[in-house]
Amino acid sequence: MFRSTKFSAVLGAALVLGHASIASGDAASDRKLASQLQQSLPTMVVNEQYRGLSKATMQIAGARSRLGETPEACKALSQSLESYRMAVAHESGVIEDRVSSVGDDSDGMAEVRARFGCAKV
Repeated sequence: MFRSTKFSAVLGAALVLGHASIASGDAASDRKLASQLQQSLPTMVVNEQYRGLSKATMQIAGARSRLGETPEACKALSQSLESYRMAVAHESGVIEDRVSSVGDDSDGMAEVRARFGCAKV
């Protein structure tokens, strides 16, 4: 249980810091960024590049959030979290139960939801 709690806290912090480090731009730049990244996702999935997939979907979430597209941002945020889990499992060979989600009650996820405007599911 402690391991799962620690994983949730670290993941929450990583997501918040990842979002904070993404530079904001104008709306046209955000639309272009989201579109380009969206087009790259299938290749990353096929090539099992889960860390890159997590980073790309986090950037999409940030761009969508800045564009005021909250549902799309929250969907991308959820995809980023799942891709991160897949990356950890792929790299470590350890598959853990799903310990957190965008809608869970942990402090880290509550902060992430607030930053992106996501509702608790």
